[in-house]
Amino acid sequence: MQPLRSSILVLTVLAAFTGRVVAQHPAAAPSEYPGLETGTMWTFDVPPLEYWAKRYDFHPTATWLDHARLSAARIPGCSASFVSPDGLIMTNHHCARACIDATAKPGEDLLSNGFYAPSRAEERPCPGMVLDQLQAITDVTDSVAAKTPAGATPGAAATARNTAINQIEQACGQSAPDAHCEVVTMYRGGQYKLYRFRRFTDLRLVFAVEDQTAFFGGDPDNFTYPRYDLDLSMFRAYLNGAPAHPEYFKWSKNGAAEGDLVFVIGNPGSTGRLNTVAQMEYYRDTQYPMTLATLARQLAVYEALSAADTVHAKALRNTIFGVANSQKAVKGYQAGLLDPEVMAKKRAWETDFRNRVNANADLKKRYGDAWDVIATVRRQMKALDVKHRYYGFNAYGSRLLTLAAVITRYPTETAKPDTGRLQGYRDANRAGLERFLYSPQPVDTLAEAWMLTAYLTAMQNELPATDPVLTAALHGRTPEAAAREMVSHSQILTVDARKALIQGGTAAAAASSDPFLALARVIDPLERGLAKQWSALQDQEDQASERVARALLAVFGGKVAPDATFSLRISDGVVKRYPMNGTFAPPFTTMYGVFDRSASFGGAEPWNLMPKWQKARDSLNLATPINGVSTADIIGGNSGSPVINRDGEVVGLIFDENIEALPHRFLFRDDAGRSVWVDSRGIVEALRKVYGASALAAELVGSNP
Repeated sequence: MQPLRSSILVLTVLAAFTGRVVAQHPAAAPSEYPGLETGTMWTFDVPPLEYWAKRYDFHPTATWLDHARLSAARIPGCSASFVSPDGLIMTNHHCARACIDATAKPGEDLLSNGFYAPSRAEERPCPGMVLDQLQAITDVTDSVAAKTPAGATPGAAATARNTAINQIEQACGQSAPDAHCEVVTMYRGGQYKLYRFRRFTDLRLVFAVEDQTAFFGGDPDNFTYPRYDLDLSMFRAYLNGAPAHPEYFKWSKNGAAEGDLVFVIGNPGSTGRLNTVAQMEYYRDTQYPMTLATLARQLAVYEALSAADTVHAKALRNTIFGVANSQKAVKGYQAGLLDPEVMAKKRAWETDFRNRVNANADLKKRYGDAWDVIATVRRQMKALDVKHRYYGFNAYGSRLLTLAAVITRYPTETAKPDTGRLQGYRDANRAGLERFLYSPQPVDTLAEAWMLTAYLTAMQNELPATDPVLTAALHGRTPEAAAREMVSHSQILTVDARKALIQGGTAAAAASSDPFLALARVIDPLERGLAKQWSALQDQEDQASERVARALLAVFGGKVAPDATFSLRISDGVVKRYPMNGTFAPPFTTMYGVFDRSASFGGAEPWNLMPKWQKARDSLNLATPINGVSTADIIGGNSGSPVINRDGEVVGLIFDENIEALPHRFLFRDDAGRSVWVDSRGIVEALRKVYGASALAAELVGSNP
């Protein structure tokens, strides 16, 4: 007990110096909360009221929960929230990059220089951007199950299930002009929930910091902490030409303190905490090593292209950002699976779970062999893995090989009845397919040749020399020579050439000497056959995973949170330091640290400060917190999530997690993993004193003067 007493002494001394009491929140006892390993990404229709009451003495009302749900929002790939009565929306800068770029006028570089609209008239529309506000959640599990025949094969069951889901979504979508509906799979098919959203389609850019300020520290500091980022952008939602007036989060007057209870409201994208040990071993030994190798090769090509000229450098900066971010994330996920302690805990949890199932004769009969089925499927997937990666048309994003695939398949597929076609060739997707096929955007032949070289090199290293796809691609040449000659001899570089081949039908595609079409003709039948095998395996696994999920619900009920599905969740946590390098990472960083971090590296990129920050230094209160951390459970998709206190007030804006949290993809722990946010106090200080956006700051804090 001595370490615990010492920790309490430290916290008591800290409170004496800061004048604030550091709240103590004991860890949940296993008997009270048996599913902690699956995390705290709770759904709003099944909030863990008993758990919150026991752990935090927190007792939210239905009104509190409804307000939190309606004040939160979702944008493509990210989370967001309403933060003023006039439809002001807060999210991350990196979630708004497409809009920021799209709204730039000729000669402007808003990503580099930032943007602020001091008046409503100057707010700029974001083309094609939408925002969804969750209105209602309905359990439709029985409705989906009723349309799935008992004893159906995995493939037939999947088809029936998808048909039922489409019908439910279509009916819901007709309920209101602005309705957007999705059936969300929970617990790997153990439950199905209908999420009905209100969709806003008129969004206008209000504010964005400079890219360098939003990503201060660049890739070296990414997924680390302490951090000093102002990853912030703001939009406004309009209805009928006027600002919308939705539910919104008020701004906290004082921010958060260490020990405070906080909640993250957002849309975590994907976790694998309900994966079986066999699935996790597949990711560890097969999928992640190959994914990392692919990302490394792609990144090397993008960086070389970027270094070659300024045109590529500007065009590829978002792409490089995304690939580097993915690479670091996957390394973190893999690190968890390579950690013997993590895998041992997962095996122990799964063994306990299976023992509980097998102890009940009825549960054992229905679900007992599901784990063995999944293990068998994963062994078969591993045997097919190499062909699954190379018997296809992606080729690290090669536009020419993808165009060749479409030209080869288009006449064959469109001749079939709509329901008998490959998904991408059905009437519902035809317009998008033809936009891709006939896009006038020139093919970047340099990028094609370099990326294809990397792809063919990897193919040569992994496929046997006699493999039909490898043979057709290389024809005895080196990967570099093959890529260069294929691109230089391609006959599908222009829209007119592609139109002629499509109009010529199957015969024209078959007769063409274009090297990409020749390769596509070899790949096409092999890919179709392999896709059927892979799909059958996935259907088998989905069916077995659903049985595991139903067993989970039968044993643990709602005490186990479902995996993330990019659906709205509420996660609890506390503001808390953590052990790091023999000391502690602080619960907050301050604006002092922004300038120190830059000075410590001599102002060199990526720790260089923008001119506005340099100019504002003497006017800033440098003790103002800029970033903070908590034990709240997040993952990709939570970017842009609001951090709120127990009163439902904004204290922060999620933008990252530390590297210690990346293994949480498979097993949640709160010892050192942390969610990282932009502090509400830092946002207001920067708006007022760095960006001259006092009116915007007033709109935020005016909600709680």
